[in-house]
Amino acid sequence: MEIQAKSLLLLVCSLVGRYTYKMNISKKLFLAFVGLTSIVLLATLSLARWSFDQGFLNYINTLEQERLGRLSTAVADLYQQSAFNWQNITVAQYRQLLRLHAPGPAPRPFVRGDTSANRQGMPPPDRRPPHLSEHKKPAGSAVEHRQPPHKRPDSKRWDRSAISKARFGPPTGIYDNDGSLLAGDAIEDRNKATYVPVTYKGELIAKLYSSPIVKVNSESAAIFSQQQLWTTLWIGLGCLLLASIISWLLARFLLVPVKEVVKGISYLSKGNYNERFSQQRQDELGQLMNDIDHLAMILDKTRTAKNRWFADISHELRTPLSILCGEIDAIKAGIRQFDQQQLESLEQEVIRIKHLVDDLYQLSLSDVGGLKYNIQPMDLTECISDTIASLGNKISAKGLAYRFNHIEPVLINADKMRMQQLVSNVILNSVAYTDSPGNIDIDLIQQNTKVLLLINDTKPSVATAECELLFEALHRQDSSRVRRSNGAGLGLTICRNIVEAHKGTITARPSNLGGLCIEIVLPLA
Repeated sequence: MEIQAKSLLLLVCSLVGRYTYKMNISKKLFLAFVGLTSIVLLATLSLARWSFDQGFLNYINTLEQERLGRLSTAVADLYQQSAFNWQNITVAQYRQLLRLHAPGPAPRPFVRGDTSANRQGMPPPDRRPPHLSEHKKPAGSAVEHRQPPHKRPDSKRWDRSAISKARFGPPTGIYDNDGSLLAGDAIEDRNKATYVPVTYKGELIAKLYSSPIVKVNSESAAIFSQQQLWTTLWIGLGCLLLASIISWLLARFLLVPVKEVVKGISYLSKGNYNERFSQQRQDELGQLMNDIDHLAMILDKTRTAKNRWFADISHELRTPLSILCGEIDAIKAGIRQFDQQQLESLEQEVIRIKHLVDDLYQLSLSDVGGLKYNIQPMDLTECISDTIASLGNKISAKGLAYRFNHIEPVLINADKMRMQQLVSNVILNSVAYTDSPGNIDIDLIQQNTKVLLLINDTKPSVATAECELLFEALHRQDSSRVRRSNGAGLGLTICRNIVEAHKGTITARPSNLGGLCIEIVLPLA
């Protein structure tokens, strides 16, 4: 049986999951809100109904307690009027006493002249017409149906069955101090019954017991309980309808930013990177919108950089190729002789293309992390000295002077070959963009946990706003500091990748010498 129940539950869950899988988010949110509200509402109404039933029974038992209190006072008065002897009390007196203190509205006291049928202890008046009244019967009428004297009940006889048949309200019994039943109904379990003592001048003379009410048997009480049940059901249906309307509106309201996010992602997937979100939110969806806007901006910049990259690469390749094609056509047409001078000119253009291809290859390797790094302790001072010595002829040929007087060893964890490439690219950049005559100053400053490498050159300089753009691939400036020699302008881009691979930073700013200052920060070993 348990296995079948589990199988049925799994089947229901599978069907629900398969059905909700095809639904959109708005319907899922609506059903989630309505389902949660229905569960909470059902639990609340069930608890309220249970509380009402318990409270209603407690209320009826409280009324029964009050009835027994009034009955206790009446029994004490009757005991006093009967000369303090229970045997002097007739059955009619007990019956009248129980009737007067039955559950319900208390009977009104008798007032002279009152013709109401609810007078205390009085039967309803004779409503028959006068000609049928008993004291005006015509002669010869039917004999009165009076009970013979020998069949009249003895008012002094102790008849407990008669008292029991004359019961009004729940079973009620009057017991003496010894636990003997004096009148009323016999209570089987007096420990659970409602108990009220009967006292006279502070002395216990009898005990009143009433059976506890565990179920409402009264027709009026049942009607009242049924009305309350229907009222509860109607309230529950109204609350469920209201919750459904609010859930529908809430689902639509919550999905407004989600739909905006979906629309923004749709724009991105179609290549429209210029659309931005107009809403400003402070929640997680607002953060997601900001991230999507930032992503759109990055994609737009990337697309622009890619287009510019292709244009620059095409320009860089077209120039030497055009020169090569023109010179070859001139040689083929016999305009120029194919001599040593013409061969060197062709070689220069080929070398220029080779430099461009090599730079592109190095840049692509550094971008995708393809450059191999053999990290080990090395002396940065020695690396800089060796690199400057290898570049001395190129520096002197440009008519520039250089200075590097640092002799103390500086140990860092780095790849020696990549460090030489880094220093060489930065120095060659200064050589290419510094007017002759000029100077190149190289300083190495050791701090607590890092080392600073500063390369300063003389004019021309670069505007502060364009300093960071120098590390972009194939960046062209409109100022006087333009490319003066062969190369594709990829050297500083490769330098930035090498420095970042060594967990350092590289920045550019105008130099105090009038040119450009490249600052490289690397961690010490």
